[in-house]
Amino acid sequence: MGTALAVQLHRAGNEVALLATKYDDLFVEAHRRGEDHPAIGVPFPPAPLHTHDDWAGALSRCEAVVLAVSTAGLITTVEEAAHHTGDDALWAVGTKGWDEKTLRSASSVVADALGDEKRVVALVGPSLAGELAAGVPTALVFASADRANSARVAAMFSSKGFRTYLSDDVAGVEVGAALKNVIAIGIGLCDGVAEAFTVETMNNAKAFIFARGLIEMAELARASGGRPETVIGLAGAGDLFVTALGGRNARFGALVGGGTSPEDALKEMATTVEGYVNGHAAVALADKHGLASPVIRTVARVIYDGFPPREAIIDLIRSDGPHEESDL
Repeated sequence: MGTALAVQLHRAGNEVALLATKYDDLFVEAHRRGEDHPAIGVPFPPAPLHTHDDWAGALSRCEAVVLAVSTAGLITTVEEAAHHTGDDALWAVGTKGWDEKTLRSASSVVADALGDEKRVVALVGPSLAGELAAGVPTALVFASADRANSARVAAMFSSKGFRTYLSDDVAGVEVGAALKNVIAIGIGLCDGVAEAFTVETMNNAKAFIFARGLIEMAELARASGGRPETVIGLAGAGDLFVTALGGRNARFGALVGGGTSPEDALKEMATTVEGYVNGHAAVALADKHGLASPVIRTVARVIYDGFPPREAIIDLIRSDGPHEESDL
């Protein structure tokens, strides 16, 4: 995603530099050989690439830092990078999830490291990296405590075929962006177990998990200080839709639903599956706020506790009496 965002920034007319972490050797070598990006299959932007020990020069001159590292590596990356940036540099956070120890959102982690939440802009919405890099029409949300700064970052990205929306509901958009990964695993489980029900697809069950997952997003958004209605937009429903259709979290769920162990599924995919990384934090947040969150908890039982996916879906959808939709 970091490279895809860099491609879009270059497309929008910005001078761009790529910064690789110590885990990005595969991508660094491909860049040096002039090959396409090995994960998304498109050319790198015509920009210099700085390895982990060579960040200082690029960061000292930058107007904005765009972060797309995994949740697990966010704190270390920000602390290292912040030493080299100016006090007026903006930080656009494409990382989606929570710190498992503190349950802070990605933008909160960055804001705490900088000591200034107004310079932090959460970048969220339906954006598969390969499509974004290829120039497929895309729309994203830019959310910050400072509307002027979110507008500045949005303007950097804006180009023909790329639409930007602004929001001041940072908590709401981040809950939607992070929790959709966990829920998308649940939708993917349905694809994996379809054969057990002698069907090719389980659209009824997937629609149920999609809809009830949105309710759980809205409940957690409100409990976290955000607005429930935010999750019906790009940062919630839109992001969940695209992830369920073609994202890595849904693919991971399909593998597990089909009988692959979560550990082997992660090895097979050879990429970060944020829903797996953030499942524990999602459950912890539901516990913290006293939320039932059955979709979240069911996914966690499958991917962490080995609960059979077919039984999990049946248990999730089983009715033991009349129910009503939440009015939030």
